[in-house]
Amino acid sequence: MTAEPPARLPVSGQLPALGSAHLSVLLGVAEAGSFSEAALRLGLAQSTVSHTVRAAETALGLQIFERGRHGAWPTAAGARVLAHARHAADALRAMTAPAPTLCGTLRVVSCRSVIRQFITPALNGFQHLYPGVEVRVRDTSGEHDEIEAQVLAGEADLGLGRLPVRPELRARALFADEYLIITAAHAPPIRSWDDFHRAAYIVCEEDCAPFIAAHVARYSQPPAPSVCLKDPQVALGRVAEGHGFTVLTGLVCVPLPSHLRAYPLPTPLWRPIGSVTRRGQAEVSALIDAFQDAVLSPGALRASAGRQASLVRFGGIETEPLAF
Repeated sequence: MTAEPPARLPVSGQLPALGSAHLSVLLGVAEAGSFSEAALRLGLAQSTVSHTVRAAETALGLQIFERGRHGAWPTAAGARVLAHARHAADALRAMTAPAPTLCGTLRVVSCRSVIRQFITPALNGFQHLYPGVEVRVRDTSGEHDEIEAQVLAGEADLGLGRLPVRPELRARALFADEYLIITAAHAPPIRSWDDFHRAAYIVCEEDCAPFIAAHVARYSQPPAPSVCLKDPQVALGRVAEGHGFTVLTGLVCVPLPSHLRAYPLPTPLWRPIGSVTRRGQAEVSALIDAFQDAVLSPGALRASAGRQASLVRFGGIETEPLAF
């Protein structure tokens, strides 16, 4: 029986210098029960097997195998090492296994600003990764209740909309962008709630108008719109002509023309956006997971946003339910 090498534990946090060759030899010896039989099965010289085992024992600072006339068998410490070696070998095989081929149709519904800033820039890359997946994107007229309704009704597999959502849906926070006051460049800035109520408020009904109204009422008094419009671009045109101000999310109004100015609300308000799915969607769960990883991960969202990333808070977003 050989003497156990002196203990030499790796520095804390430092990985031992072991590779796939060490794993193969250690597991080969354990299965064969001897160095000579393992060498035959692995197609290696017995000296190579012995040297590899000694190198692994030195790296770990412990004896993995007892050696004797009748073969080799794990020590108590070696048995623990071999259990980890089997897990590591399985992980290496999984890393090198070909990715499963995904096929099918993924139906995505989203508000237009998210489609424009995040989905459209990432679709070509997603299709390159998963050529067998067809992504059908549908927009809404602006209110996020439509997104929830379509996902609940099974008309869409994945929704991208404002949080919070109904408890029967599964939601994951992605990012938030701020609601901004937009005025003409020559107009006086709106810094206080008194300024807000003195000026003419052009409501854009396609960008969370009830959500904004509830926020204003909570911190001041209910707003009194001078005019209500649906299209954000029409609202911006009215603002540019000097007819008042509007409130839009940052991702809706960028790029902001030079003749317009943007200010935070007197009490800031952010729009938290998340992905929304139905529970129990086993038939499309793999497609949803692939889309979440490739398009909606924090890194992918930052890459898609590009220069607009400075307007966005990424990651988990605190949401405060508003009653309206």
